[in-house]
Amino acid sequence: MIQVKDLFLSMEKSRVLFFISHLIYNMILFIITILITKLLGPEKWGEITLFSLIATYSGIFTLGINNGMGITLPIHIGKKNNLFCIKVLSSSKASLVLSFIPIILFQFILLNYLNFSLNEAFILFFFTISIQILSYFKIFLRSYELFRVFSYTYLIQTFSLIFGLLIMKENANYLIILTFANLSASTFIGLNKFYIKSDWKIDKEIFIKIFHIGFPVMMAGIIGELLLSIDRLVISIFLDNYQLGLYGFGSNFFKGIRIIGIAVSIITLPRIAKSYAKKSRAQMIYHAKIQQWLSFALMLIASFISGILIFNYLPVLMPNFSESINISIILLSVATILPLSFYPNILNIIGKQKLYLFTQIFIILFNLTISSIFIILGYGIEGVAFGSLISIIVYVIMIRYFGIRALKKLKF
Repeated sequence: MIQVKDLFLSMEKSRVLFFISHLIYNMILFIITILITKLLGPEKWGEITLFSLIATYSGIFTLGINNGMGITLPIHIGKKNNLFCIKVLSSSKASLVLSFIPIILFQFILLNYLNFSLNEAFILFFFTISIQILSYFKIFLRSYELFRVFSYTYLIQTFSLIFGLLIMKENANYLIILTFANLSASTFIGLNKFYIKSDWKIDKEIFIKIFHIGFPVMMAGIIGELLLSIDRLVISIFLDNYQLGLYGFGSNFFKGIRIIGIAVSIITLPRIAKSYAKKSRAQMIYHAKIQQWLSFALMLIASFISGILIFNYLPVLMPNFSESINISIILLSVATILPLSFYPNILNIIGKQKLYLFTQIFIILFNLTISSIFIILGYGIEGVAFGSLISIIVYVIMIRYFGIRALKKLKF
């Protein structure tokens, strides 16, 4: 059993700085999100929620390039294969930019079908590619464990968010502000002296290797996002934008708490990957335990405090969203349970992405079924939230079962 002190002593100063800067950025983002949500109201926020979902699922056109790089790069850094790493960076960068062509075509066709304007289509496209570009640079920093530079990147993002909000003031566009912050942070990393320059050249063999690793991971990631957003998709099908806006507001707290787990995962993933490269099962499990218990403890505390604040102050400060109180509390519980799944990073690293993917697809279908039933029975968006809670509990049980079996079969 890992001691509490080991959880914190295992984090170097640069990692602690990264963790703090990551939380500061996301706290500011959360506050800005709440302010803009209050300004827009439930119906308009429902549209932003829909755009965010489209941006997320448009990532399928990247073919998992960033995901493949995120696993391939730290493994070969651990093997000190520097030339191969540079080729990975080069192939990933060039392939990612080429993927922007199908993304823009898909989004323009979809938004035209949904009767959105050309201006809104451009805003969504630039928001989407800003996410992908920043993801590439952040994976580079994570793989080389440049957490001090990573911390400065989050500070740049934070200042860019605040600056963007002040410039736009009452006409604030949430997606434009996020796009500006993403591109500012990307520019900072690209110009940083620690960034390793590479050619704009695709090495066929390396691309195929990255694709074979990254595409299943990306699909697992997209299916994972679908797992965590199927509730909003169900609401968008059965109910209206007003109900979607109320639920989308509650999901902001879910995403806010989940940020803690993501930060811990970013810190521990390179360690798990390098332990696998060194064929150390014990070290893989050790770093996974650090990820699980540190995430769970911090998310539990944050959820408890958030729940008290929501229950007492939301009706006073944002009465239009009072119907979101119960939803927010339920979704905080969903977020807190997630770290107990323990095995997702391990399954991805040891090449068991398909097993992870199967589990997620099953849970999506399970959630889709019970959430739809709850809506038909008249329980509305609260029924959908309960459906998500039940589904995540089943997900944690399944992923732990498959993870234990996969590790026992690992041959080292």
